[in-house]
Amino acid sequence: MSYRTYLTILVGVTLLGHAASADVVWDETLDGDLSEDYLAPTGITLAEGSNLVLFTSLDLPGDPDREYFTFTIETGYQLSNFILEAYTTTPAENLGFIGIASGSQFPSPPTSLSPAPLLGYSLMGLADVGTDLLPAMGQAPGALGFEGPLGAGAYTVWAQETSLSLEEWRLNLVVTQVPAPGVVALAGLGGLVFRRRRD
Repeated sequence: MSYRTYLTILVGVTLLGHAASADVVWDETLDGDLSEDYLAPTGITLAEGSNLVLFTSLDLPGDPDREYFTFTIETGYQLSNFILEAYTTTPAENLGFIGIASGSQFPSPPTSLSPAPLLGYSLMGLADVGTDLLPAMGQAPGALGFEGPLGAGAYTVWAQETSLSLEEWRLNLVVTQVPAPGVVALAGLGGLVFRRRRD
């Protein structure tokens, strides 16, 4: 097999993985409300590929609607993307909060003002629909921080609106296999050769 043929197959397999249909792993209209207890988040099972989590947040005076769910990334896999596929809110300028932490429970109560125990978080709005929130979450001020995909382990997510409003969320958690080191190096070399040929 030639080097060019190998790269073509590698790219094709990658594209097929991204094109796979998404699975709805939790839909509040069918599966019930996500937990509001940071010590007992709803357990969600993710599979390789796209995993959709659909829920609403309705914040009433004195009764904030918080959403907590937990999942595990198995050995050999990684959470590659955390895409905000859809988000609606009234008023339109309202922002939603979403945070992620290590472990099967959230490490701090929602009344805590410190993001220090969190891996990352994001304040997102309508302008963020269609984007991968993972990079911004990893660079959030005051949090532990991270770069790139999240590896094997348990994680807990906390989502909440930031004002008195009704919000609808559609998150896509994309799980992929961790590439073998040789494949990553070979793909990088292929890109380098391609760039040199174009120069």
